[in-house]
Amino acid sequence: MKHRLHVFLAICLLACYQLSAQVNYSANNQVPAYNGKFMYGTNGGWYGNSWDDKSLADIAAGNPAKNVKGVGVKTLRPALPEDFLETWGYDIRLAEFTHYASLGMVDNTVFLNTASPAHKDNTKYNGCADESVLWKNMYEPIFDNGANGTPVNENNYFALYVYKTAIRYKGWVKFWEIINEPDYDNAGNGWKQKGEAGNWWDNNPPPCDLPNMKAPIFHYIRLLRIAYQVIKTVDPTAYVTTGGLGYISFLDAILRNTDNPNNGTVTSDYPLKGGAYFDVLSYHSYPMFNLATYTNGAWVYKRHSDAAVSEYIKLKNDFYGVLASYGYNGSTYPKKLFICTENNIPKKTFGTYIGSEEAQKNYIIKALVQSQKNDIRQYYTFVLGDSKTLAEANDAFQTMGLYQKLEGAGPLTNGGAYKQQYNKEGIAFKTTSDILRGSVYDATRTAAMQLPATVDGAAFKDATGKYVYVLWAKTVTDLVETPAAAYSFPTALSLSTRMNKRQWDWTESAAVTQVASQNIALTGSPVFLTEETQTVPLPEKPPPTGPGEEEGPGRDLALSIFPNPTPDMAYIRFTLKAPTSVRLALYTADGKYVGMAISNVTYQKGTHTVPLNLTRSLSAGVYICRFEADIILRIEKLVIGR
Repeated sequence: MKHRLHVFLAICLLACYQLSAQVNYSANNQVPAYNGKFMYGTNGGWYGNSWDDKSLADIAAGNPAKNVKGVGVKTLRPALPEDFLETWGYDIRLAEFTHYASLGMVDNTVFLNTASPAHKDNTKYNGCADESVLWKNMYEPIFDNGANGTPVNENNYFALYVYKTAIRYKGWVKFWEIINEPDYDNAGNGWKQKGEAGNWWDNNPPPCDLPNMKAPIFHYIRLLRIAYQVIKTVDPTAYVTTGGLGYISFLDAILRNTDNPNNGTVTSDYPLKGGAYFDVLSYHSYPMFNLATYTNGAWVYKRHSDAAVSEYIKLKNDFYGVLASYGYNGSTYPKKLFICTENNIPKKTFGTYIGSEEAQKNYIIKALVQSQKNDIRQYYTFVLGDSKTLAEANDAFQTMGLYQKLEGAGPLTNGGAYKQQYNKEGIAFKTTSDILRGSVYDATRTAAMQLPATVDGAAFKDATGKYVYVLWAKTVTDLVETPAAAYSFPTALSLSTRMNKRQWDWTESAAVTQVASQNIALTGSPVFLTEETQTVPLPEKPPPTGPGEEEGPGRDLALSIFPNPTPDMAYIRFTLKAPTSVRLALYTADGKYVGMAISNVTYQKGTHTVPLNLTRSLSAGVYICRFEADIILRIEKLVIGR
């Protein structure tokens, strides 16, 4: 008995030692390869007592069990503030994150924020009227070799908070943001150029200018250092990110300073500058603020979707330029990754800012495409739903939702009913996600498309090697979203003479039209093009029915499910001779009901291609698809292989 106890204690001590062993590397040595595909994300938001986090996740990702379609979101960016977790317990959101995973949402980003009152630093720095909003005891040692049951020093409150949070939620979180918008500037100095009074290139940002910190820049670098060492100890595969930066001058201040509270200088205790303590640069972009220039005594505006997207990408490139100037482009240190955790333009005009439903709808598709062209690994729209109706709204940020006003439309106050309504932007986001999710941007193929100056777009390749082409006519005129252009695919690409075209609202209309591959008429609203393919011939006899159903009439239905086998997303194509209500149920191979892929949707006469979104969340295996259209009943097999 004593021997077993000694062995057990030895194992426990070994486990504690392994867990508490500090990492012996930094982001100056390595940045883990990110093998995930581009992620379509959103920020959740708060919409009154008719919604909780689980029901918001339902309308973000879709929940077939509740007949909720969703909006194509497959990753979320929630907050886990310390004051919230200290009040309600660190396990308070485990059920929510489990629910997110059940809906197929992965690689979530979480931002760490808001010290609890007992742990907040009460110091007023540099003569500020307000106290710091960060943590006290940050300069205590980070680790204490398990002296109090955890590998971290429990007197270092931020280290303890990070450890207790990461150890619980690491299975669902890929990116850890260190406080939201640390460079939020209430003095107007973040925009200034070198040489201007008060600029952040030549001067470190004053604590009083930073309402989300009220502390020196060195303290923010200290947060990054603590978070990096603790998170990498808990989960070496996770990424530490900056907290949604907006100013490239603030990034420069991070990269040129250490966490030394004595002016950020390098010493033996503070050997590395801030770039050593984050893998990923997370940034925020609201292009509406950058669509005017003062030229020759007058304002010149470029308030259209392509100009807005150009500003969004320009900010990413500006951040990259700062990183490159310090060697974080792979020349001296590993290249850092990029994610954008807040972005959008409004659907209503305020003052001289851009704002229309058409511009916003076009913008969201273009931003998603350009993100992938420019190696931005995740994109989170701000925000899931509008907080006001268009008539009520008095601020641009109230009109950036994928859904119309959500307050009062949730199931908690409507007897379980989901009453959310899409905005045009939401339909466009879902269409883009449903068509492109799982595909990867192909730079070589895009270059081979030889796009003219009036056209923009990209080629994306799926797991089977097939391409989707996204194309649009570039907007060039202020407040005009209706340019016209024509495009012809080069003959060198050897494409079929006919293409299938899907428009921005395909996820709602299910409409697929055929166009010639030459002289394709384009507008400012992007279209999705694929090569026209032959209908998969039907077997002479149907496959085994599984659930026990027999095939009924309807051999002329021309029904096919493709790709089959599929690693991820499947589609069904069928032809109807008259308007018909369609249902498609999925079962496991042994007959257990899985869910409804199509639930009593009426389709018009003609051929339809419909995504089977339910297949994304299924494990590998053989499934039975039961298709019903009035008196027609067909049974097909679907093989999913991960």
